[in-house]
Amino acid sequence: MGGIIRFPDGRSSSLSPVTDPDWVEQWLRRSIQPMKPWTLTVPILPVGENLTTPLGTVVPVLGVDGEGRTIVVLLDLKVDKPLTAVLGEGIATLHWAESLDEKQLETFGRYFWHDPKASLAGVWAQVLGLQERAISFGQQTHVHILSWRSRNLLWEIQNFLLRHGLSILFFGLYTLQGEQGETVAIAEQIAAPLTVSAAVPEVGSVHKVGEVESFLRSLRETTNC
Repeated sequence: MGGIIRFPDGRSSSLSPVTDPDWVEQWLRRSIQPMKPWTLTVPILPVGENLTTPLGTVVPVLGVDGEGRTIVVLLDLKVDKPLTAVLGEGIATLHWAESLDEKQLETFGRYFWHDPKASLAGVWAQVLGLQERAISFGQQTHVHILSWRSRNLLWEIQNFLLRHGLSILFFGLYTLQGEQGETVAIAEQIAAPLTVSAAVPEVGSVHKVGEVESFLRSLRETTNC
């Protein structure tokens, strides 16, 4: 994937894909700033970055969207990593993020914003350009995973997640760089080809889905011990 970027002054520059996962990860992390909206997947107010959860997963971005939902962004850029490991991290992170209430989100935010007296509702309205109003933060949680895996594989796994009611959304990530080092990132949400109620075809997906279902069962068995 390539393209052309045009600037307001009339200049243009050809774009080429960036394929170094470590470079892209560091570039994305630098894009997360206190008191600035972060808009790659959906517009969010970042309340934390590079957080390590009690379950050992690392959260590059923790934020709150315009509806007050908790949004966690994970990165899946090293495609040699087993997909089951990525899903395990996504489920563990979802479990952790669902436990965060408004007070905890505000505590994270105050530390990230370097303001011990900041109001989550006030900063949320200011940064996202919204009218401050009574809203419950942390009532819903979504995990967004930015991935470099093939679209067909992501379609398949996204449908599996929807069928099981897991609020984990995959986004195809495209990172491009211009001739003068200008970098552009585009995130495309993966729309599952099947509806939640549709039957899953037997051919071509049994082995992969079976592995994930076994993994989920093992998680539940471990939790119940």
